[in-house]
Amino acid sequence: MPEKFYSVEEANALVPTLKPLLERIRATQEALAKDKTVAAVREKASHNGGGLPARHLSELQRTLERDTRQLQDWGIVLRDPSIGLIDFLHQREGETVCLCWKLGESRVEWWHPVDTGIAGRQHL
Repeated sequence: MPEKFYSVEEANALVPTLKPLLERIRATQEALAKDKTVAAVREKASHNGGGLPARHLSELQRTLERDTRQLQDWGIVLRDPSIGLIDFLHQREGETVCLCWKLGESRVEWWHPVDTGIAGRQHL
């Protein structure tokens, strides 16, 4: 799939759509992580055809995969699901950089060089 470059305006236009998607990704990952019986349930499910706990975990996994695939389809990189951190590719002064946004921020106001990540974050 070709790379998608976003303008600041295009990225900001997606923020209302991205917020609930990233909140769901974060909640789904937290739910999967909290279930300390994942390995045991999967082992049992492989012997008896599943069951309610296994189906629940499978549904959580499908939800997570669907939501992360949606971000990939939009050309958005999920950096840290626990804080809802994403990057949009962007052209700035002839160079490819990342526009950086995370849950809790009202709009896209940060960028960083591709190779620095959030540590190199700079205000637009």
